[in-house]
Amino acid sequence: MNMIRQSLRGLATQAKTAGETSAVKFNIAQPPKYTLASLRSFPSLEPHNFIPLPTEFLDVPLRRDFLWSAVVFEADRARVGSGNVITRGDKPYSHKKLLPQKGTGRARQGDANSPSRYNEVKAHGIKAPHDWSTKLPFKIYSKAVATAFADQYRNGKLFVVGKIDSTSNIREADDTIVDFKYPHEEATKQFVDAHDLRKLNLLFITDVQRDNLLQSTEVLAKKMDVIVKEELEVRDILKANRIYIELPALQWLIGKYGSD
Repeated sequence: MNMIRQSLRGLATQAKTAGETSAVKFNIAQPPKYTLASLRSFPSLEPHNFIPLPTEFLDVPLRRDFLWSAVVFEADRARVGSGNVITRGDKPYSHKKLLPQKGTGRARQGDANSPSRYNEVKAHGIKAPHDWSTKLPFKIYSKAVATAFADQYRNGKLFVVGKIDSTSNIREADDTIVDFKYPHEEATKQFVDAHDLRKLNLLFITDVQRDNLLQSTEVLAKKMDVIVKEELEVRDILKANRIYIELPALQWLIGKYGSD
């Protein structure tokens, strides 16, 4: 009888040890750290390769509060602050008393600089130059940039142009930068017609200034924005229906705004 009890105890101990081992082995799966993006050539936009990009930049949840804070921050920063309100201290009129102090039967009145009269003089006002800019933590702004890019990526509106090696099969008429071969308006018209982009807002983000692209897109300047990576704002990303970005520019933005 004792031998049977000892055997049962041994089996229970083995089962417990096996259960602990399996619990250690089967941990909760970690979320992926990278997502794949197609590398395309320009202007055909044909994919020729894939590149892994961090999910902390292209797969973050939609946070409208971050986007709103960033848009307000950028709009405040863009205000010129040139409004100049005329106040009594500017003395636009004479200091002569308008009416005698007594004897007219009317209320006493001072000079024409009084803000109580019907003129452009105000009691209080902002004097130019005025700084309307507000403050926003860099971490919040970085999250807003990542959120804007992630939303465009999920909706299939982000196109990455570039290559990662020399073995990429690219057509002779294409290139790995966002630029046209010649600075002609016809190149832009052909690009828009080929990809059915006539009624859409387009955003081109380049690593450096592309003169041919700037000159050729002037024909549709109201629908197209060409921006160097350092000048990009969240507002530019949000209002675009299609975004074409060079790989070095995207990597620079990830390095600046993607890390915690």
